[in-house]
Amino acid sequence: MIEMKSVAYSYGEELLSELNVSISQGSFYFLTGPSGSGKTTFLKMCYGSLNPTSGKLSVFSRDISELSRDEIAYLRRKIGVVHQDCQFLDHLNVADNIALPIMVSAQNSLSDSVNLKELLNWVGLSHRAKALPPELSGGERQEVELKPTGDKLEAVGTMANPKNM
Repeated sequence: MIEMKSVAYSYGEELLSELNVSISQGSFYFLTGPSGSGKTTFLKMCYGSLNPTSGKLSVFSRDISELSRDEIAYLRRKIGVVHQDCQFLDHLNVADNIALPIMVSAQNSLSDSVNLKELLNWVGLSHRAKALPPELSGGERQEVELKPTGDKLEAVGTMANPKNM
């Protein structure tokens, strides 16, 4: 799903170099490391926010450097990323926070592509479906963020500095 071949990234001086990574569809990875080591840069490359300064990056078998802004936005719908600061709509319960991105991503309804109960089971929070975000622990909030954002349950979840899991 995400392939990096001899990928490097520089902000003036090289931060990441010679990355050879293969991330499989449906997999889950923890990314850890000291501050400034390139974790966020790596994640941004994975979802197309940054292009590598050298090497080849492919997402869903498509070379990221050849994609338009709209094509990258479409690919992002298929990649789940958990950031350190999970953002929710506090007036919506867990189930509605999970359903919202699916509903607004050109899907006619949840039943067209994803079963909400299956999603809640997938993130391990079916028992918290009606809870509001302020009622969740930090770890539960990150689990809610680990929702597929594209077609069915085929997504990668990634997380920068997982402290609550």
